[in-house]
Amino acid sequence: MNSIPKDIIYFVPHYTENGDSVLILFLSGEKKIVPMSIRSFSKKLYSLYAIDCQAIKKLISQRIGQKNLLPIVLPDATFIPVKTRKAVVKTDPIFGYVNMSQIFRIDDKIDHFEMLLRCGAVLRCLGSAKYFKKRITLASVITDYLQGIWSQGALKIKEECELENVFGLE
Repeated sequence: MNSIPKDIIYFVPHYTENGDSVLILFLSGEKKIVPMSIRSFSKKLYSLYAIDCQAIKKLISQRIGQKNLLPIVLPDATFIPVKTRKAVVKTDPIFGYVNMSQIFRIDDKIDHFEMLLRCGAVLRCLGSAKYFKKRITLASVITDYLQGIWSQGALKIKEECELENVFGLE
């Protein structure tokens, strides 16, 4: 992945003949398929910023009081989980992620909702628009919180994540 995350509009799970992949839409309008799982892709996003994936997820979970379907919050982009497909088999990933700053409008339909993005693209989503709007609110809260921490530097991040002294030093 050569692009910085703020250039990504969304990334969603995508079936290919080789198995699960990730379909990415960039601000340029280019779509790219990456042969990896959504989980691996999100870990890679965190690694671009040298952010410990487990520590940041724990912090986000504690702050918003939710364990699953956490937003991916990075210094220059926040991605909100959204259900984009039905699973063919039970273990298939069904949630993709949309860059919060790229959402223009959400239109509720009878059995789904559509997300109009700032670039003009439309993403068809499953589930409730009302519930997705709640996710946007939670993501905004945690994004503001983490932006404040990141602006204070690494020592504040260490305090907030309650990291143990891994070297055993006093």
